[in-house]
Amino acid sequence: MQRVTHQNAGVPKLSPGDVFAGCRIEAVLGRGGMGVVYRALQLDLGRPVALKVIASDRAADAGFRERFQRESRLAASFDHPHVVPVHGAGEEDGELYIVMRYVRGSDLHALIKREGRLAPERAAAIVAQVGSALDAAHAAGLVHRDVKPANVLLAGGGEEEHAYLSDFGLTRRLGPGSDLTESGQWLGTVDFASPEQLHGERVDAHSDIYSLGCVLFAALTGKPPFPRGTVPATLLAHLHEAPPRPSAAGLPAQLDRVIARALDKEPSRRYPSAGDLGRAAQAAARGESVTESERSVAVGPAAPGATEATAATAVGVAEPVEATATRPVAAAATPDRHSRRPARKPRSRRRALAAALALPLAGIVTTAVLLLGQSGDDPARPDDSIPLSTEEVRAAAQGFAAAYEREDGRALRGLLSSDVERVLPTGVARGRSAVVREYERQFRANATRTYELVQLQADGGPAGRASARYRVTRQAGAAIEGRLVLGLVRNRGRARIALIAVTPRA
Repeated sequence: MQRVTHQNAGVPKLSPGDVFAGCRIEAVLGRGGMGVVYRALQLDLGRPVALKVIASDRAADAGFRERFQRESRLAASFDHPHVVPVHGAGEEDGELYIVMRYVRGSDLHALIKREGRLAPERAAAIVAQVGSALDAAHAAGLVHRDVKPANVLLAGGGEEEHAYLSDFGLTRRLGPGSDLTESGQWLGTVDFASPEQLHGERVDAHSDIYSLGCVLFAALTGKPPFPRGTVPATLLAHLHEAPPRPSAAGLPAQLDRVIARALDKEPSRRYPSAGDLGRAAQAAARGESVTESERSVAVGPAAPGATEATAATAVGVAEPVEATATRPVAAAATPDRHSRRPARKPRSRRRALAAALALPLAGIVTTAVLLLGQSGDDPARPDDSIPLSTEEVRAAAQGFAAAYEREDGRALRGLLSSDVERVLPTGVARGRSAVVREYERQFRANATRTYELVQLQADGGPAGRASARYRVTRQAGAAIEGRLVLGLVRNRGRARIALIAVTPRA
Protein backbone atom coordinates (compact mmCIF):
# COMPACT_ATOMS: atom_id res chain seq x y z
CA MET A 1 0.00 0.00 0.00
CA GLN A 2 1.41 3.36 -0.98
CA ARG A 3 1.75 5.90 1.85
CA VAL A 4 1.89 9.67 1.41
CA THR A 5 2.36 11.90 4.45
CA HIS A 6 -0.47 14.40 4.81
CA GLN A 7 0.96 17.91 4.70
CA ASN A 8 -0.97 19.38 7.62
CA ALA A 9 -1.82 16.57 9.99
CA GLY A 10 1.40 14.50 9.67
CA VAL A 11 -0.75 11.40 9.12
CA PRO A 12 -0.31 8.79 6.37
CA LYS A 13 -2.80 9.61 3.64
CA LEU A 14 -5.13 6.64 3.27
CA SER A 15 -7.57 6.34 0.38
CA PRO A 16 -10.76 4.27 0.03
CA GLY A 17 -9.78 0.67 -0.57
CA ASP A 18 -6.46 0.88 1.30
CA VAL A 19 -5.97 -1.65 4.11
CA PHE A 20 -4.45 -0.48 7.40
CA ALA A 21 -4.33 -2.38 10.70
CA GLY A 22 -6.67 -5.05 9.30
CA CYS A 23 -9.27 -2.43 8.30
CA ARG A 24 -10.29 -1.43 4.76
CA ILE A 25 -10.65 2.35 4.49
CA GLU A 26 -14.02 3.62 3.23
CA ALA A 27 -14.07 7.39 3.91
CA VAL A 28 -12.65 10.20 6.05
CA LEU A 29 -14.85 11.05 9.03
CA GLY A 30 -12.82 13.96 10.41
CA ARG A 31 -9.42 15.56 10.90
CA GLY A 32 -7.96 17.21 13.98
CA GLY A 33 -4.81 17.99 15.87
CA MET A 34 -4.50 14.39 17.14
CA GLY A 35 -4.86 12.77 13.71
CA VAL A 36 -7.42 11.56 11.18
CA VAL A 37 -10.51 9.41 11.79
CA TYR A 38 -11.66 7.10 8.99
CA ARG A 39 -14.77 5.03 8.49
CA ALA A 40 -13.51 1.54 7.80
CA LEU A 41 -14.46 -2.13 7.70
CA GLN A 42 -12.68 -4.47 10.13
CA LEU A 43 -11.98 -7.36 7.75
CA ASP A 44 -11.68 -10.29 10.16
CA LEU A 45 -15.08 -9.60 11.77
CA GLY A 46 -16.77 -7.82 8.87
CA ARG A 47 -17.99 -4.97 11.06
CA PRO A 48 -17.91 -1.21 10.44
CA VAL A 49 -15.49 0.68 12.69
CA ALA A 50 -14.00 4.12 13.19
CA LEU A 51 -10.22 3.99 12.73
CA LYS A 52 -8.17 6.81 14.26
CA VAL A 53 -4.59 7.18 13.01
CA ILE A 54 -2.43 9.37 15.25
CA ALA A 55 -0.41 12.25 13.81
CA SER A 56 3.17 11.09 13.23
CA ASP A 57 4.78 14.01 15.08
CA ARG A 58 2.99 12.87 18.24
CA ALA A 59 3.56 9.18 17.60
CA ALA A 60 7.31 9.82 17.36
CA ASP A 61 7.41 11.06 20.95
CA ALA A 62 8.34 8.23 23.32
CA GLY A 63 6.38 9.67 26.23
CA PHE A 64 3.25 10.09 24.12
CA ARG A 65 3.55 6.53 22.80
CA GLU A 66 3.75 5.10 26.33
CA ARG A 67 0.79 7.19 27.46
CA PHE A 68 -1.22 6.27 24.35
CA GLN A 69 -0.68 2.56 24.85
CA ARG A 70 -1.60 2.67 28.53
CA GLU A 71 -4.68 4.84 28.07
CA SER A 72 -5.85 2.74 25.10
CA ARG A 73 -5.87 -0.27 27.41
CA LEU A 74 -7.79 1.68 30.04
CA ALA A 75 -10.33 2.89 27.47
CA ALA A 76 -10.75 -0.62 26.05
CA SER A 77 -11.52 -1.97 29.53
CA PHE A 78 -14.15 0.70 30.15
CA ASP A 79 -17.71 -0.51 29.51
CA HIS A 80 -20.61 1.94 29.66
CA PRO A 81 -23.70 2.36 27.41
CA HIS A 82 -22.88 6.03 26.77
CA VAL A 83 -19.17 5.61 26.03
CA VAL A 84 -17.94 4.67 22.54
CA PRO A 85 -16.34 1.21 22.93
CA VAL A 86 -12.70 0.71 21.92
CA HIS A 87 -12.15 -2.49 19.94
CA GLY A 88 -8.40 -2.36 19.66
CA ALA A 89 -5.26 -0.26 19.42
CA GLY A 90 -1.70 -0.72 18.34
CA GLU A 91 1.06 0.20 15.93
CA GLU A 92 1.57 -0.58 12.24
CA ASP A 93 4.60 0.50 10.23
CA GLY A 94 5.50 2.99 12.97
CA GLU A 95 2.01 4.57 13.03
CA LEU A 96 -0.21 4.45 16.13
CA TYR A 97 -3.90 3.72 15.70
CA ILE A 98 -7.05 3.01 17.67
CA VAL A 99 -10.16 1.13 16.45
CA MET A 100 -13.54 2.15 17.89
CA ARG A 101 -17.20 1.36 17.33
CA TYR A 102 -18.59 3.25 14.35
CA VAL A 103 -21.60 5.24 15.54
CA ARG A 104 -24.03 5.90 12.71
CA GLY A 105 -25.39 9.41 13.02
CA SER A 106 -23.89 12.78 13.78
CA ASP A 107 -22.26 14.64 16.64
CA LEU A 108 -23.61 17.43 18.82
CA HIS A 109 -21.33 20.03 17.23
CA ALA A 110 -22.68 19.25 13.75
CA LEU A 111 -26.26 19.15 15.07
CA ILE A 112 -25.98 22.59 16.68
CA LYS A 113 -24.31 24.01 13.59
CA ARG A 114 -27.11 22.61 11.42
CA GLU A 115 -30.16 23.28 13.60
CA GLY A 116 -29.04 25.98 16.03
CA ARG A 117 -30.40 25.87 19.58
CA LEU A 118 -32.07 22.67 20.73
CA ALA A 119 -35.28 22.36 22.72
CA PRO A 120 -34.40 22.56 26.43
CA GLU A 121 -35.63 19.04 27.25
CA ARG A 122 -33.66 17.55 24.34
CA ALA A 123 -30.49 19.42 25.29
CA ALA A 124 -30.86 18.36 28.93
CA ALA A 125 -31.49 14.72 27.97
CA ILE A 126 -28.28 14.61 25.92
CA VAL A 127 -26.27 16.21 28.72
CA ALA A 128 -27.75 13.81 31.28
CA GLN A 129 -26.59 10.83 29.19
CA VAL A 130 -23.09 12.27 28.86
CA GLY A 131 -23.15 13.03 32.58
CA SER A 132 -23.79 9.39 33.40
CA ALA A 133 -20.79 8.40 31.26
CA LEU A 134 -18.60 10.91 33.08
CA ASP A 135 -19.81 9.67 36.47
CA ALA A 136 -18.69 6.17 35.54
CA ALA A 137 -15.33 7.48 34.33
CA HIS A 138 -14.83 9.54 37.48
CA ALA A 139 -15.76 6.53 39.61
CA ALA A 140 -12.93 4.68 37.84
CA GLY A 141 -10.48 7.47 38.61
CA LEU A 142 -10.45 8.83 35.02
CA VAL A 143 -10.76 12.47 33.97
CA HIS A 144 -11.78 13.06 30.34
CA ARG A 145 -10.36 16.63 29.97
CA ASP A 146 -11.87 17.29 26.52
CA VAL A 147 -15.65 17.29 26.93
CA LYS A 148 -17.10 19.30 24.02
CA PRO A 149 -19.92 18.97 21.46
CA ALA A 150 -17.67 17.41 18.81
CA ASN A 151 -16.95 14.53 21.23
CA VAL A 152 -20.65 13.81 21.84
CA LEU A 153 -21.88 11.39 19.16
CA LEU A 154 -25.61 11.00 18.55
CA ALA A 155 -27.44 7.97 17.17
CA GLY A 156 -31.15 7.44 16.59
CA GLY A 157 -33.70 10.19 17.02
CA GLY A 158 -36.69 11.36 19.02
CA GLU A 159 -37.15 9.47 22.26
CA GLU A 160 -34.62 6.90 21.02
CA GLU A 161 -31.81 9.44 20.65
CA HIS A 162 -28.69 7.95 22.21
CA ALA A 163 -25.60 10.00 23.15
CA TYR A 164 -22.07 8.59 23.31
CA LEU A 165 -19.05 10.30 24.83
CA SER A 166 -16.03 9.69 22.59
CA ASP A 167 -12.31 10.40 22.40
CA PHE A 168 -11.29 8.90 25.70
CA GLY A 169 -7.81 8.77 24.15
CA LEU A 170 -7.34 12.23 25.68
CA THR A 171 -8.18 11.17 29.22
CA ARG A 172 -5.64 11.00 31.96
CA ARG A 173 -5.64 8.64 34.89
CA LEU A 174 -4.27 10.96 37.54
CA GLY A 175 -2.16 8.87 39.83
CA PRO A 176 1.41 8.17 40.81
CA GLY A 177 3.57 7.46 37.78
CA SER A 178 0.83 8.39 35.32
CA ASP A 179 1.80 11.97 34.55
CA LEU A 180 3.60 11.42 31.25
CA THR A 181 2.53 14.65 29.58
CA GLU A 182 4.38 17.92 29.92
CA SER A 183 3.37 19.99 32.92
CA GLY A 184 0.39 22.10 32.01
CA GLN A 185 -0.13 20.52 28.57
CA TRP A 186 -3.39 21.67 27.06
CA LEU A 187 -5.60 18.76 26.00
CA GLY A 188 -8.93 20.55 25.85
CA THR A 189 -10.57 23.07 23.47
CA VAL A 190 -10.70 26.72 24.43
CA ASP A 191 -14.50 27.22 24.24
CA PHE A 192 -15.13 24.40 26.73
CA ALA A 193 -12.04 24.37 28.97
CA SER A 194 -12.30 25.05 32.71
CA PRO A 195 -10.50 27.97 34.38
CA GLU A 196 -8.17 25.64 36.28
CA GLN A 197 -7.28 23.86 33.03
CA LEU A 198 -6.48 27.21 31.41
CA HIS A 199 -4.36 28.13 34.42
CA GLY A 200 -2.36 24.91 33.96
CA GLU A 201 -3.40 23.66 37.40
CA ARG A 202 -4.36 20.16 38.45
CA VAL A 203 -7.74 19.12 37.05
CA ASP A 204 -10.22 16.66 38.55
CA ALA A 205 -13.83 15.62 38.01
CA HIS A 206 -14.99 19.21 38.56
CA SER A 207 -13.16 20.29 35.40
CA ASP A 208 -15.23 17.86 33.32
CA ILE A 209 -18.37 19.18 35.04
CA TYR A 210 -17.48 22.74 33.98
CA SER A 211 -16.94 21.59 30.40
CA LEU A 212 -20.25 19.71 30.43
CA GLY A 213 -21.95 22.90 31.62
CA CYS A 214 -20.45 24.70 28.62
CA VAL A 215 -21.81 21.95 26.37
CA LEU A 216 -25.26 22.36 27.92
CA PHE A 217 -25.20 26.12 27.30
CA ALA A 218 -24.13 25.58 23.67
CA ALA A 219 -26.95 23.08 23.12
CA LEU A 220 -29.51 25.44 24.71
CA THR A 221 -28.47 28.62 22.90
CA GLY A 222 -26.61 27.54 19.77
CA LYS A 223 -23.30 29.08 20.89
CA PRO A 224 -20.67 28.49 23.59
CA PRO A 225 -20.92 30.50 26.80
CA PHE A 226 -18.08 32.94 25.98
CA PRO A 227 -17.93 33.50 22.19
CA ARG A 228 -15.49 36.40 22.18
CA GLY A 229 -14.14 36.08 18.63
CA THR A 230 -10.47 35.60 19.56
CA VAL A 231 -8.70 32.98 21.61
CA PRO A 232 -7.18 35.42 24.17
CA ALA A 233 -10.54 37.12 24.75
CA THR A 234 -12.26 33.76 25.20
CA LEU A 235 -9.60 32.64 27.67
CA LEU A 236 -10.01 35.77 29.76
CA ALA A 237 -13.80 35.38 29.77
CA HIS A 238 -13.52 31.84 31.15
CA LEU A 239 -11.14 33.10 33.81
CA HIS A 240 -12.95 36.26 34.91
CA GLU A 241 -16.46 36.83 33.50
CA ALA A 242 -19.68 35.73 35.18
CA PRO A 243 -21.55 32.81 33.59
CA PRO A 244 -24.17 33.90 31.02
CA ARG A 245 -27.88 33.54 31.77
CA PRO A 246 -29.92 31.26 29.47
CA SER A 247 -33.05 33.25 30.38
CA ALA A 248 -31.60 36.16 28.37
CA ALA A 249 -32.28 34.00 25.30
CA GLY A 250 -35.87 33.34 26.40
CA LEU A 251 -35.20 30.02 28.11
CA PRO A 252 -36.68 28.92 31.45
CA ALA A 253 -35.24 30.94 34.33
CA GLN A 254 -34.56 27.74 36.28
CA LEU A 255 -31.72 27.04 33.83
CA ASP A 256 -29.86 30.17 35.02
CA ARG A 257 -29.11 28.50 38.35
CA VAL A 258 -27.94 25.31 36.63
CA ILE A 259 -25.49 27.12 34.34
CA ALA A 260 -24.31 29.44 37.11
CA ARG A 261 -23.42 26.52 39.35
CA ALA A 262 -21.87 24.36 36.63
CA LEU A 263 -19.69 27.27 35.44
CA ASP A 264 -18.66 28.58 38.83
CA LYS A 265 -15.02 29.72 38.76
CA GLU A 266 -14.36 27.93 42.05
CA PRO A 267 -14.44 24.14 41.38
CA SER A 268 -15.73 23.21 44.85
CA ARG A 269 -18.93 25.23 44.28
CA ARG A 270 -19.89 23.33 41.12
CA TYR A 271 -22.14 20.26 41.09
CA PRO A 272 -20.50 17.38 42.94
CA SER A 273 -21.02 15.06 39.97
CA ALA A 274 -21.75 15.27 36.26
CA GLY A 275 -24.86 13.17 36.80
CA ASP A 276 -26.20 15.73 39.27
CA LEU A 277 -25.69 18.44 36.64
CA GLY A 278 -27.62 16.35 34.10
CA ARG A 279 -30.49 15.70 36.49
CA ALA A 280 -30.65 19.35 37.49
CA ALA A 281 -30.74 20.36 33.82
CA GLN A 282 -33.61 17.97 33.10
CA ALA A 283 -35.62 19.24 36.07
CA ALA A 284 -35.01 22.88 35.07
CA ALA A 285 -35.98 22.18 31.47
CA ARG A 286 -39.32 20.85 32.74
CA GLY A 287 -39.75 23.94 34.91
CA GLU A 288 -39.31 21.95 38.12
CA SER A 289 -37.16 22.69 41.14
CA VAL A 290 -34.15 20.47 41.78
CA THR A 291 -34.84 18.30 44.81
CA GLU A 292 -32.87 15.12 44.17
CA SER A 293 -30.06 14.41 46.63
CA GLU A 294 -26.63 15.23 45.29
CA ARG A 295 -23.63 13.00 45.53
CA SER A 296 -20.08 12.70 44.29
CA VAL A 297 -18.99 9.57 42.44
CA ALA A 298 -15.41 10.62 41.78
CA VAL A 299 -12.82 8.54 43.62
CA GLY A 300 -9.07 8.41 44.02
CA PRO A 301 -7.09 10.83 41.87
CA ALA A 302 -10.23 11.97 40.02
CA ALA A 303 -11.81 13.08 43.28
CA PRO A 304 -11.80 16.83 44.00
CA GLY A 305 -8.97 17.84 46.28
CA ALA A 306 -7.08 14.56 46.00
CA THR A 307 -3.36 14.92 46.62
CA GLU A 308 -0.55 12.79 45.27
CA ALA A 309 -0.41 10.98 48.63
CA THR A 310 -4.14 10.32 48.47
CA ALA A 311 -3.80 9.09 44.91
CA ALA A 312 -1.09 6.65 45.91
CA THR A 313 -3.37 4.94 48.41
CA ALA A 314 -6.67 5.36 46.53
CA VAL A 315 -5.93 4.19 43.01
CA GLY A 316 -2.74 2.48 41.87
CA VAL A 317 -1.69 2.71 38.25
CA ALA A 318 -2.03 -1.02 37.68
CA GLU A 319 -5.41 -1.25 39.39
CA PRO A 320 -8.05 -2.43 36.86
CA VAL A 321 -10.99 -0.18 36.01
CA GLU A 322 -13.47 -2.81 37.16
CA ALA A 323 -12.08 -2.66 40.70
CA THR A 324 -12.58 1.05 41.11
CA ALA A 325 -15.89 1.23 39.25
CA THR A 326 -17.63 -0.89 41.87
CA ARG A 327 -16.70 1.27 44.84
CA PRO A 328 -19.56 2.70 46.84
CA VAL A 329 -20.72 6.20 46.03
CA ALA A 330 -19.37 8.77 48.46
CA ALA A 331 -21.61 11.40 49.98
CA ALA A 332 -20.66 14.95 49.02
CA ALA A 333 -19.95 17.59 51.62
CA THR A 334 -21.78 20.86 51.27
CA PRO A 335 -19.43 22.88 49.03
CA ASP A 336 -19.76 26.30 50.71
CA ARG A 337 -19.14 24.89 54.19
CA HIS A 338 -16.42 22.31 53.54
CA SER A 339 -14.49 23.51 50.53
CA ARG A 340 -11.62 21.14 49.88
CA ARG A 341 -9.72 23.64 47.74
CA PRO A 342 -8.43 27.01 48.96
CA ALA A 343 -9.79 30.05 47.17
CA ARG A 344 -7.61 31.11 44.27
CA LYS A 345 -5.90 34.46 44.64
CA PRO A 346 -7.04 37.05 42.12
CA ARG A 347 -4.87 37.44 39.07
CA SER A 348 -4.40 40.43 36.84
CA ARG A 349 -5.64 40.23 33.26
CA ARG A 350 -2.05 40.24 32.02
CA ARG A 351 -0.99 37.41 34.34
CA ALA A 352 -4.07 35.35 33.46
CA LEU A 353 -3.50 35.73 29.74
CA ALA A 354 0.19 34.90 30.14
CA ALA A 355 -0.64 31.76 32.11
CA ALA A 356 -3.09 30.64 29.44
CA LEU A 357 -0.90 31.44 26.46
CA ALA A 358 2.10 29.76 28.08
CA LEU A 359 0.39 26.38 27.70
CA PRO A 360 1.52 24.27 24.74
CA LEU A 361 -1.28 24.80 22.18
CA ALA A 362 -0.62 22.11 19.62
CA GLY A 363 -3.46 19.93 20.95
CA ILE A 364 -6.25 22.37 20.12
CA VAL A 365 -8.37 20.71 17.43
CA THR A 366 -9.32 23.32 14.87
CA THR A 367 -12.44 21.52 13.65
CA ALA A 368 -13.94 21.53 17.15
CA VAL A 369 -14.13 25.30 17.72
CA LEU A 370 -17.85 25.97 17.83
CA LEU A 371 -19.47 29.09 16.37
CA LEU A 372 -16.90 31.66 17.43
CA GLY A 373 -18.32 35.18 17.63
CA GLN A 374 -18.33 37.27 14.49
CA SER A 375 -16.07 40.26 14.07
CA GLY A 376 -18.88 42.80 13.74
CA ASP A 377 -20.80 44.52 10.99
CA ASP A 378 -17.83 46.43 9.60
CA PRO A 379 -16.75 44.49 6.46
CA ALA A 380 -13.31 46.17 6.57
CA ARG A 381 -12.54 44.86 10.06
CA PRO A 382 -10.31 41.74 9.99
CA ASP A 383 -11.94 38.56 11.29
CA ASP A 384 -9.64 37.36 14.08
CA SER A 385 -11.79 34.27 14.69
CA ILE A 386 -10.35 32.55 11.58
CA PRO A 387 -7.97 29.77 12.71
CA LEU A 388 -4.32 30.14 11.78
CA SER A 389 -3.08 27.84 9.04
CA THR A 390 0.08 25.79 9.45
CA GLU A 391 1.63 27.86 6.67
CA GLU A 392 0.90 31.13 8.49
CA VAL A 393 2.50 29.83 11.67
CA ARG A 394 5.55 28.56 9.80
CA ALA A 395 5.93 31.85 7.91
CA ALA A 396 5.74 33.86 11.13
CA ALA A 397 8.45 31.71 12.74
CA GLN A 398 10.67 32.07 9.70
CA GLY A 399 10.00 35.82 9.65
CA PHE A 400 11.08 35.99 13.29
CA ALA A 401 14.36 34.24 12.44
CA ALA A 402 14.98 36.49 9.44
CA ALA A 403 14.30 39.69 11.42
CA TYR A 404 16.64 38.55 14.18
CA GLU A 405 19.38 37.71 11.68
CA ARG A 406 19.03 41.18 10.08
CA GLU A 407 18.89 42.74 13.56
CA ASP A 408 15.74 44.50 12.38
CA GLY A 409 13.87 45.67 15.49
CA ARG A 410 11.11 47.25 13.42
CA ALA A 411 10.39 43.99 11.61
CA LEU A 412 10.37 42.15 14.94
CA ARG A 413 7.88 44.66 16.33
CA GLY A 414 5.52 44.01 13.42
CA LEU A 415 5.50 40.28 14.16
CA LEU A 416 4.59 40.60 17.86
CA SER A 417 1.27 41.10 19.62
CA SER A 418 1.04 44.10 21.93
CA ASP A 419 1.01 41.89 25.06
CA VAL A 420 3.69 39.44 23.93
CA GLU A 421 5.79 37.78 26.62
CA ARG A 422 9.35 36.50 26.26
CA VAL A 423 10.12 33.82 28.83
CA LEU A 424 13.64 32.69 29.71
CA PRO A 425 14.96 30.74 32.71
CA THR A 426 16.38 34.05 34.00
CA GLY A 427 13.18 36.11 33.77
CA VAL A 428 10.24 37.40 31.73
CA ALA A 429 9.90 40.46 29.48
CA ARG A 430 6.31 41.61 29.03
CA GLY A 431 4.90 43.76 26.26
CA ARG A 432 6.02 44.46 22.69
CA SER A 433 8.28 47.41 23.54
CA ALA A 434 10.07 45.59 26.36
CA VAL A 435 10.65 42.48 24.24
CA VAL A 436 12.02 44.46 21.28
CA ARG A 437 14.31 46.41 23.61
CA GLU A 438 15.76 43.15 24.92
CA TYR A 439 16.54 41.96 21.40
CA GLU A 440 18.04 45.32 20.41
CA ARG A 441 20.25 45.16 23.51
CA GLN A 442 21.51 41.77 22.31
CA PHE A 443 22.21 43.20 18.86
CA ARG A 444 24.30 46.03 20.31
CA ALA A 445 26.24 43.69 22.59
CA ASN A 446 27.40 41.39 19.79
CA ALA A 447 26.54 41.65 16.11
CA THR A 448 24.57 38.72 14.67
CA ARG A 449 25.88 36.81 11.68
CA THR A 450 23.22 34.09 11.30
CA TYR A 451 20.06 32.89 13.07
CA GLU A 452 19.00 29.40 12.08
CA LEU A 453 15.91 27.36 13.04
CA VAL A 454 16.49 23.60 12.92
CA GLN A 455 13.68 21.00 12.75
CA LEU A 456 10.98 23.65 12.71
CA GLN A 457 7.54 22.22 13.51
CA ALA A 458 4.39 24.31 13.06
CA ASP A 459 0.78 23.70 14.08
CA GLY A 460 -2.16 25.86 13.07
CA GLY A 461 -5.49 26.35 14.78
CA PRO A 462 -7.29 29.03 16.84
CA ALA A 463 -3.92 29.40 18.57
CA GLY A 464 -0.81 28.35 16.67
CA ARG A 465 2.45 26.87 17.93
CA ALA A 466 5.91 26.66 16.40
CA SER A 467 8.91 24.91 17.93
CA ALA A 468 12.49 24.44 16.81
CA ARG A 469 16.09 24.28 17.89
CA TYR A 470 17.84 27.59 17.24
CA ARG A 471 21.47 28.37 16.51
CA VAL A 472 22.86 31.92 16.55
CA THR A 473 26.35 32.77 15.29
CA ARG A 474 27.90 36.16 16.09
CA GLN A 475 30.84 38.23 14.97
CA ALA A 476 32.72 37.20 18.10
CA GLY A 477 32.42 34.33 20.53
CA ALA A 478 30.94 30.87 20.34
CA ALA A 479 27.58 30.05 18.75
CA ILE A 480 24.48 30.14 20.98
CA GLU A 481 22.06 27.22 20.77
CA GLY A 482 18.88 26.19 22.49
CA ARG A 483 15.15 25.49 22.18
CA LEU A 484 12.52 27.99 20.96
CA VAL A 485 8.73 27.74 21.29
CA LEU A 486 6.44 30.40 19.81
CA GLY A 487 2.73 30.77 20.64
CA LEU A 488 0.72 32.65 18.01
CA VAL A 489 -2.74 34.21 17.75
CA ARG A 490 -4.55 36.01 14.95
CA ASN A 491 -4.56 39.74 15.69
CA ARG A 492 -5.87 42.38 13.29
CA GLY A 493 -6.07 39.69 10.64
CA ARG A 494 -2.44 38.57 10.90
CA ALA A 495 -0.55 35.81 12.68
CA ARG A 496 1.28 37.48 15.55
CA ILE A 497 3.59 36.05 18.17
CA ALA A 498 2.09 36.25 21.68
CA LEU A 499 4.60 34.02 23.49
CA ILE A 500 8.36 33.50 23.03
CA ALA A 501 9.75 30.73 25.25
CA VAL A 502 13.54 30.38 25.02
CA THR A 503 15.61 27.67 26.70
CA PRO A 504 19.33 28.17 26.00
CA ARG A 505 21.46 25.05 25.96
CA ALA A 506 23.84 24.98 28.89
